[in-house]
Amino acid sequence: MSKAGLQPMDCSTTHIVPLFIGDAVKCKEVSDTLLNDYGIYAQPINYPTVPEGTERLRFAPTPYHTDGMIEDLIKALIKVLNEYN
Repeated sequence: MSKAGLQPMDCSTTHIVPLFIGDAVKCKEVSDTLLNDYGIYAQPINYPTVPEGTERLRFAPTPYHTDGMIEDLIKALIKVLNEYN
């Protein structure tokens, strides 16, 4: 993600990769678009789970995700985030 200009949050100390969005509506819309248009599930994490203004998408990569899958995710994220900016 970092190489593509996306900044995962530093708060994670596990395999979970949070990607800062900062807006609840945008977070849900991006999540829905990734699922509906690309078949990629990214869980939106919104208030009250996190403080308002710190909304994020949560990714949980596993050993079963291939390099190609990760590349497809990055391309889809860039495209979808550009649509909502």
